[in-house]
Amino acid sequence: MRRGGPPMLPVDPASVPAFSRVERGTRGLRFAPVPPPDGASPDPGPPLRVQAAAPAGMRYGSVVAEGALVLAASIGTAFSLRAPRMQVVHDRRPPGLDRVIGAAGANAGMIHGADGWRAVVLPSLGDIAADLGEGPVAIRADGRRIAISVDGAIEEHDIGAEGVAARHEGTAGALGYWASGDLAVAAGSRVGAPGVSAGDGSPVVELCSAAAAPRVAGRHADGTVSVWEPGAAEPLATWAAPVADPGSIALSADGALVAVGSPDGADPSACLCDALTGAEVRRVDGARLIAPAPEPGTVLVAGDWGCAWMKPLEEDS
Repeated sequence: MRRGGPPMLPVDPASVPAFSRVERGTRGLRFAPVPPPDGASPDPGPPLRVQAAAPAGMRYGSVVAEGALVLAASIGTAFSLRAPRMQVVHDRRPPGLDRVIGAAGANAGMIHGADGWRAVVLPSLGDIAADLGEGPVAIRADGRRIAISVDGAIEEHDIGAEGVAARHEGTAGALGYWASGDLAVAAGSRVGAPGVSAGDGSPVVELCSAAAAPRVAGRHADGTVSVWEPGAAEPLATWAAPVADPGSIALSADGALVAVGSPDGADPSACLCDALTGAEVRRVDGARLIAPAPEPGTVLVAGDWGCAWMKPLEEDS
């Protein structure tokens, strides 16, 4: 388990446009402008500035602890980093490590390896709870409750407490928590409260939640994305993810933007999309993930080349 960070990653000081491609330049890593894709938002975000970058490659990642930390994973390694400096504090290499989930409002998360899911505390990545099975699983934004799929039911456990806090009969394709702290369950193509009837169509395989708004987004097996609010029988919106091999999603704190990444694709891209229309607001070709931070406009962008913390240009002027 490593302590202390790797060298910083040299980055070209030029601003990062709304639509860009990662390249190696004479002044370091650069985000070169590319034409907006078809159907792009007519009101893309402002240019960004890279505040810090590090050569810690990532395929999955979440901004946690209200923006103070990042929980990330590359092939075989989990990282905790301090934001915005992008300094690796600890890493951990459990056999088969391939996925992480973060708690937006707490220094906690979950990591998956060959022995299933476990809950960890950041930045040390030490175990809070282990042997949680193959999932699906979820961790509440405050890091104090987890949900796991067990023996044809869904159990909720309070961290540090004995026994089961709540048990719900039935299975789920994915689990999450609404901003209210209530459990969200995906059954087939539908998302709702525990016990929701399964919907026809491509099943939801991943859920993510907005930290400060009553909204969740689902990633479906066929590459579509759906956006839901509590109690709704149908999604607010459904649209096709605009990246090849979509394998991860995240929601901005206000629920207005969905981040979509291609953690395993041969030609990766990551983008921010309008939650209701699917129109691309920001895109980085060559990145595997883009993760919104609590501060409006601030994002973590990462790929096999490393990671970069970006914020709106006007904030640095």
